[in-house]
This record gives sequence, C-alpha cells and structure tokens, in this order.
Amino acid sequence: MLKKYLILLFIICFSASCFGFSFKIKRKPKPVVQKMVETKQDWEKEAQNVNLEQRKLNDFQPPKSDKKHYYPEIKYVFERYNYPAGSREVNIDDIKKNLVSYPFMAVDLNIHYGAYSRFYYNPENNQISSEIFVEKLDTLRTKQDRIINYHHEQKKRTPVLSSGTNVTYKNLYNGLTVVDWDKSSNKVLIKEKIGSTLGGIYQTNLYVYFLDKNKTVKLSRLHDAIHDYLLDYQDLQISNYRYDIKPLGFSAEDENKVIALAFVLDNKNNKIFLGAWQYNCLSGEIRLLSDVKSQYNIASSALFLRRAI
Repeated sequence: MLKKYLILLFIICFSASCFGFSFKIKRKPKPVVQKMVETKQDWEKEAQNVNLEQRKLNDFQPPKSDKKHYYPEIKYVFERYNYPAGSREVNIDDIKKNLVSYPFMAVDLNIHYGAYSRFYYNPENNQISSEIFVEKLDTLRTKQDRIINYHHEQKKRTPVLSSGTNVTYKNLYNGLTVVDWDKSSNKVLIKEKIGSTLGGIYQTNLYVYFLDKNKTVKLSRLHDAIHDYLLDYQDLQISNYRYDIKPLGFSAEDENKVIALAFVLDNKNNKIFLGAWQYNCLSGEIRLLSDVKSQYNIASSALFLRRAI
C-alpha cells in the first residue's frame, strides 16, 4: 500500500515538472535575537551612551474631546506665592501612597528660576525627609510652559538644602518649604520644620539661599538672639519650652531683611507671641521690631502657577 502511494506521488511531481509547475515550501523566518550585554560593566557602558540631558521626555498633552467624551480646556493663572505673608504650607497628603511628594514650584518674578521641595517617605520608620532645589528654567518656552513641562528627571540635580535624608529615626519629620524669593531674584528664604510625624512640630529653622553665590546660609544667630533676649529681659529659658519661629518673608522696604515672628507653645499647643524680629542678610544684624503684634510691610515676590480649570 505504501509503495503505491509513493509511486503515485512520484508520478504527480513528475507531471507537474513537465508542465512547468513547481512547489515551494514556506519556511518560518528565524527569530531575531538581540545580543544581551554580558557583564555589569557592559551594561553600565551602554547606559551611559545617552546623557540625561539628551533624553527626550514627552511634554504634557491635555486630553482632547471626542464624540464620546468632553474635556474642558485647561487654563492656568499666575498668582502671588507668599500671600498672605508667611502662610504658604505644602500639601503632602499623597506621600504615604506614592512614597514621594512634589509640591508646587515657586518661581522668581522673571520666571527664569524655580525653587521647589521634594519630600520622601520611609514607611519602615514612618519617617519623612525632604530637599530643596533651585533650578534654571527653559526660557525658550512660554512662561507657563516652563513650569508645566519642567522635568526634574531630565538631568542629575543637586539640592541646595537637605533635611533628614541622611538620618534614620523612627517617626522623624524634616520638612523644607520655600517661603519666598526676594524682588531681585537672587535670594530664596527657606523654612525647615523638624518634629514628629505623630506628635507635631517642635522646631523651626530658617535659611537663605544666595543664587549668585550658590550658597545656603542658616540663620542660626537669629535663634541665639531670641534665646538671649528672652532670658535677659523676661527671665524666660525658652529652651525648656516648645517654641516656633514663623518667617513672614522679605521686607518690602529692604529686600535684604527677613522678618519673622517668634512664639512659645503652652501645654494646650496655643501660641504665645514673643515678638517680631528682623535679620539683615548682608550685615547679620538682628533687631527686635516689636514685642506686640503689629502689621509689617512684607514683600510677595515669588509666583506660582495655579490650574484655574
């Protein structure tokens, strides 16, 4: 039986060749296998071929309306950042979910530079740390686009100030916030809040970053002056109490002067006013402006971009 089938197959093939027919057997193409890097050194070498600055990060594209869905046009407006004076606080409610939080950016009046915080969460210790960055914006873009499509990951960036990033301590909170730019776009006032993620804030420090010098200065002498004054004139050892310093911003009359309010906290966490203080960033001179609450002429130089719709 098998012999008959073979003879029949031979006859068919022979006949087909006589009449010009041919049979082609399709073969599956061989899969292309990319060569894998073989060592860690090879991988690092390949990873360095494209610099961070040269990597293309896509711009933000708002959703477009279609027949099924309507998306209103997104509109943005610039607003004063430090208004009311000293009231700006960051919102990091998303930090435990995302482990990082990126609050809004405060830009100088010319919108050439942006100052912003980045917060980090360590769930193992319930700890929050932070950093402040001051970066040049892309002035070839529109003023709004400089902020909307600013990419922190575009290149390796160095913070001008870090708080708690090199410390591991359970329930520790280290929060850095931009207070304001000065009107010359050369100085950034920064506040650092230190406390507990469970029990609240127990210390506030002030810093000034000088853009032209790329230098951050801690206003530690302001704390010392407040301590000494209260001890000498009110016989109050403030280090035995929880106290707070609230920076209002730069003086509208002299951009080199920082104005801050001092408070002590009672057992019920109520703030008791301890005076308004002035620090001269150039001379280091410290002055008590008033020991009673008053109105102060505070500048509001920084801007931030708010989504209106």
